[in-house]
Amino acid sequence: MKKYLLLTLLSCLLFSAANAQKAIVPDSFVYSKVGAKELRAYVFRPKADRKRHPAILLFHGGAWQLGEAAWNFDRAKEFAANGMVAIAVEYRLANNGLSPADGVEDAMAAFAWARQNSKMLGIDTKKVAGYGVSAGGHLVAATATLPTVKGKNIESKSRPNAILLYSPALNMAADPYFMRLMASHGNPADYSPSGYVTQRLPPTLIIQGEQDSIVYTKDAKDFRDKAQKAGATCQLYIYPGVGHLLTRNIKIQYKDFDSDPKFASDAHQREDRFLDSLGYFKK
Repeated sequence: MKKYLLLTLLSCLLFSAANAQKAIVPDSFVYSKVGAKELRAYVFRPKADRKRHPAILLFHGGAWQLGEAAWNFDRAKEFAANGMVAIAVEYRLANNGLSPADGVEDAMAAFAWARQNSKMLGIDTKKVAGYGVSAGGHLVAATATLPTVKGKNIESKSRPNAILLYSPALNMAADPYFMRLMASHGNPADYSPSGYVTQRLPPTLIIQGEQDSIVYTKDAKDFRDKAQKAGATCQLYIYPGVGHLLTRNIKIQYKDFDSDPKFASDAHQREDRFLDSLGYFKK
């Protein structure tokens, strides 16, 4: 657990803003309020026009217990530059009596909020993608696959139309760390995306490090195989010799985080081509 948390904290070096002085300030909205907690969506818009644009909601990693929406600001700006409404999402972390199930619930609320406010945001409601890193990948995959959350059915408005997963956690049924986080909050298997892969899975892209010791390559392969067997579209790219978030430090993946720059660049290019193939990028 300690190693997992340290890894995901260090991983923000890749996904946080690289230059605060030059950062583009996004529009900020409260998309959900749970008790006294206001959850915010940070919206990066493409060049202003009257058209409806495809959207992408981004969910950060952090072992369900760490992180912030700003970790995905850089990637959100890149998506906005390609004609998408990019929304970096804040969600409740599994601390102080909360669990990953609360994060999944928030992800559902964020997709529903984006569609409900499509006119204000300039969003094409039929093209709303989800982008998740590590634990954030679990949240995105969960909204796309699970039938229910906390006993409530997931409505279509709360689901993505396409998903992009970067080192995602997919098989949670018997994961010791996830099981501890879910203790007294429900059956971990009920929140395991790999257990609910059907032909209804939206077009999916998975980026995975071959030597990942945090989330396993075999789980990504199993998810891909189940999707293809069901007749769904699922592409998996495995990068050799690297670990979680494509780190080159295989022996100590939770320390001295060192993403392979060539592989990371290639992964983002693959993500861009995937979205472009689905008609999400401007022409």
